[in-house]
Parts: sequence; C-alpha cells; structure tokens
Amino acid sequence: MKAIIYALTIAFLGIFAYMFVAPLFSATTLKLPTQTAYTYQNFSFFSATTTSATSTTLTDGGGYFQIAGAKHVTFYMSRGGSTGANTGRSRFEVEVTPDGTNWYDYYKLIQNDAAQTGTTTVTISAATSTTITTMDVLKDTFYAVRCIVVETTDGDHTCTATADF
Repeated sequence: MKAIIYALTIAFLGIFAYMFVAPLFSATTLKLPTQTAYTYQNFSFFSATTTSATSTTLTDGGGYFQIAGAKHVTFYMSRGGSTGANTGRSRFEVEVTPDGTNWYDYYKLIQNDAAQTGTTTVTISAATSTTITTMDVLKDTFYAVRCIVVETTDGDHTCTATADF
C-alpha cells in the first residue's frame, strides 16, 4: 500500500512539475497584451467678433487642425457672446485636406440626431448657442480640417474641435 501511495505521489509531483514549473524555464515566453494610450487634443480655429472668418491660428499650426490618425473628431460651433448684438446668423462649414494644400468642403458633419444624417453646414440664427457635430473619421481619413464661418448682420463666432488619437 505504501508503494502505491509513494508511486502516486511521485506521479503527481511529476505532472505538477511538467505543467507548472517546466514552462517557467522553457524558451516559450508569455506575451501579455499592452494597453494603447490614447491622446486627446483641443484646437481653437478662431474667435471672430462681427466678421466672417476662415480658420485663423489661435493655438498653433497655421489655421488648421491635423487629424491624421484620429479615432474621433468633434466640432463645437458657437454663436453669441460679448458684443451683445445677436440678431443675425452664423453659418459654419468644415473643410478637409488630404495634403495640407488642397481644401474641400466636408459634406458629412453628423449632428446629435437619431438619423445620424450628414450635413454640409451648421447655421445658428439669432441665438446664443453651441452646436456640436462629429466626423466619421473611421470611414473618411484626412490630413487636416479647418472651420469657416459666414456671418449675416452681427454676432460673435467661435469654432473649436477636439480629437482622440
């Protein structure tokens, strides 16, 4: 009986060593997944008072926001503010570039609606308000974006964007 218990103990220790100890000394390495760090950037295109504007440089980078490689881009288009006069309207547009030189109208701005339909422009009329829109950068890839506002009558305009990389 002792011989059987001794044999089973030796067999158990052998299996344990084979399964749990041997891999620690073998050439096989265990690769653990690494977490990708996301970065977040904010860009202010312009803050115009009673004038139309095309992406002037408020932060850095020549009046446009480099979004190459972005996972998500959101625009914040605002009207109203310090001048007090706010009876007109602001029409915001976004332009995209594949190379930093040639600019094209972007026709797929998505507002927060159930249909998720694309639009060309965002208009804010006679109000102090901010409209939030996004780009589907997973379908459309571009080097950079810029924001344009066309003003009617009066008002303050601000256009900023954020991107997750």
